[in-house]
Amino acid sequence: MISKIGRDTESDKYRLDTSSLIDVGFLLLIYFLVTSTLDPREGDLEAKIPTEDPDATAVAEREYEHPHIRVDEIGNVLYEEELVDADPSNRNLIVLEDRLRTYVEACRVMGEVEFARVNLNVDDSVSGQRLIDVMNCLSKVGIKNVMFEDSWFSDK
Repeated sequence: MISKIGRDTESDKYRLDTSSLIDVGFLLLIYFLVTSTLDPREGDLEAKIPTEDPDATAVAEREYEHPHIRVDEIGNVLYEEELVDADPSNRNLIVLEDRLRTYVEACRVMGEVEFARVNLNVDDSVSGQRLIDVMNCLSKVGIKNVMFEDSWFSDK
């Protein structure tokens, strides 16, 4: 029987110490976590499912109409049948935001900001980004209640 003392085995020749590589990996991970910034791209709107409760009937009995926003098949944005943005590549809907701020301010004057709601009708062929642009605009002005419609404009 031959003793292995004093002999280099193949596994001993190619041994690699990875402890320093792990340290470098963690340092790189920490560096990128610290130097990167979180940039929220989309606004957050709370999604609520309509329910049958007394508050809902009280809102339904209000005297005023909620504004209607429509996004047609081309990507044009219409506020109460008035064209407010015709460029689908434009992500900042300044005119729509101005109209919505006026509506929210009117609700604030009447003391009914919590009842501010917008009816939204979006064509099925519109890109998802265009819908997100409109939703971001609603989020900027503070409108949390959005009702998606399907037939408001097709009936008129």
